[in-house]
Amino acid sequence: MQLKTSLFVLCLGLLAPNLFHSAAYATPWADAEDTKLRHHLQILADAGLIQFSSTTYPLLWGAFLENLSQTDPRQLEPRSQEAYHYVMAVLDFHQSGGYTGGRISGQSELGAERGFGQDLAEKAALTLTRDFKSDHSAFRLQTSFRRSREALPGRARDPESISFVGSYAATIVSHDVLGSWVLSADQLTTWWSPSYENDGMHTRSEQPLQALRLTRAGAAPFDVAGLRWFGPWSATAYVGRSARSLGIDGNQGMFRNGVLSNGSQRTALGTNTEMTSVDSESFRREEAFGARLTVNPLPYIELGARFTGAHLERTQKNAALDARVTVFSGPAASLSVYGEVISHRSDLDETFHTIGADVQFSSGLFSWFSGQPQSAARVFVERLEHVDREGMAIGFWQFTPAGYGLDVRVREYERNAWAGVRIPQRDYHRRQQFDLSVYIPLSNSRVVTGVNYWRDTPNQSGLTNQGQRDNTFNIFLDWEVRW
Repeated sequence: MQLKTSLFVLCLGLLAPNLFHSAAYATPWADAEDTKLRHHLQILADAGLIQFSSTTYPLLWGAFLENLSQTDPRQLEPRSQEAYHYVMAVLDFHQSGGYTGGRISGQSELGAERGFGQDLAEKAALTLTRDFKSDHSAFRLQTSFRRSREALPGRARDPESISFVGSYAATIVSHDVLGSWVLSADQLTTWWSPSYENDGMHTRSEQPLQALRLTRAGAAPFDVAGLRWFGPWSATAYVGRSARSLGIDGNQGMFRNGVLSNGSQRTALGTNTEMTSVDSESFRREEAFGARLTVNPLPYIELGARFTGAHLERTQKNAALDARVTVFSGPAASLSVYGEVISHRSDLDETFHTIGADVQFSSGLFSWFSGQPQSAARVFVERLEHVDREGMAIGFWQFTPAGYGLDVRVREYERNAWAGVRIPQRDYHRRQQFDLSVYIPLSNSRVVTGVNYWRDTPNQSGLTNQGQRDNTFNIFLDWEVRW
């Protein structure tokens, strides 16, 4: 199915004057790659203080303001009070007239698995940002100059040296019945899942899509009597395409209709059929669409549903239901469980899942040098079985009000043997990886530095890239300043 993006834009232009009147104040987006922000938002959600989707990014500040407008931080327990003050400080910064930012990042090796907030994908990059807004609209131009970029595992590599990921133009429009919605043209990182490892998008494009997006600006419950039990709700939908033409060349090894594209034999699956390479007509832009709805029927429960589709060589359709439930929340700690069930409707009509749990508590790990005796910490354990991989991830996050932080993750994954039906075949079938990220405040800037170490078990004979190293050690540095 081909998506006619230009027709969609034309229809929006014709319908908007009739559906909406009086544009209102446009609230900026929260950063979609900010691990520290998600950590603190989740603390507030698990404490029952905010009822809106804390698992859907990009996230609008409007819903947050609706939820916390009547909150007195003096009445909160220490972890929630710390989270409240941090999120409000970030909001105050974004509610100003705009900002200018610069970011320099680099790493010694490419190829690490990445989860939420882990966005370094090139040997070196320089990113310049200019964010500004008017009474009715918000804009951000973010330009990255990149060197030696690597794709996410299972995604198609983007060789271009210049990227505009993080840019958007948005305006908020209001209607007496339909409420307030944000209409945007953007290229923003999108995360539609309670998972810390799976973004829920199921696209082949390594970069975020260039998209037209419609997002509910607030989170107020339905006014209709029969729907009020849903509680606060949020909704978002997009239609878009990849920034570059994608395709799988003969060297990447792609299973197409059950065969490898690089001319080798399918020894891993027990067949000996000779293959042919993909011709140039397979290189094209990926077109995709999706919608997500979340409801919060009770303060400690979030339920979500999403549907996504992507077309490159064929149309991949995916439907998923997800939930996050806080089982216990108290002054000392809180426990939450989450999961999702994913149905892939394509060449493989299969069902997959994610299941996980996280615990929040106060820790004195940074007390010896940060000056704060306790700060909020989180441990999560996650098991996933997806179309491209299955395995487990364990993580530890802690961030102090002074700006120090620690992000530790351990993963072990196995590639599914038939995953190449939809993604490039990797040259290993098992990976064990350790990540350590340290956050350091530096004047009005932030430094993140750390290491990745991973060990790969190569594929069987016939699918092995002989140049692949079993053990890889990566050092990275990321410095960002905003003013």
